[in-house]
Amino acid sequence: MSSERQWLEASLDGVPATQAQSVRAFRLLMVQGALLRGLLDRELAPSGVTAQQGAMLSWIDAQPVPPTISAVAAGMAMTHQNVKQIASALERKGFLAIEVDAADRRVRRLVPAARHRRFWKRRNADDFAAVQAWLSVWTDEETSTVVALLQRLHRHLSVQAQTPVPPAGAKG
Repeated sequence: MSSERQWLEASLDGVPATQAQSVRAFRLLMVQGALLRGLLDRELAPSGVTAQQGAMLSWIDAQPVPPTISAVAAGMAMTHQNVKQIASALERKGFLAIEVDAADRRVRRLVPAARHRRFWKRRNADDFAAVQAWLSVWTDEETSTVVALLQRLHRHLSVQAQTPVPPAGAKG
């Protein structure tokens, strides 16, 4: 048995078939996410931007008003500290500004800079072509199905992530 197959099947002996299949799907989603992020990091490397920085810039740019650090952290399932660290790096690179909120001076808003838009406008066609090549193993119909399934999973997990976890030892 290959090491990949061993990993996929690890600890699943005696687990009910539907539960085992869910674990396999989870494992595959985790590793594919890491592989895709690595491919995008490699694609972006010459520009000095990482996949995580690009994703955060894209998320920020899609908001109707410049979001707070806390809003970015919640929206991207990241820690406040991680968002602040990435935002600081992007500010140093000239991709965004970290501005004090006019209504609450304790709050910082992340404002995309003009350089950000120019940068992606030049890159998007090639980057989108690379993504399409990475996913070319699927037909257009399969890609649409995967998108629909992942969107449904995202909605479900977003609710799960907001559900409080009972304290250890609590009975529910």
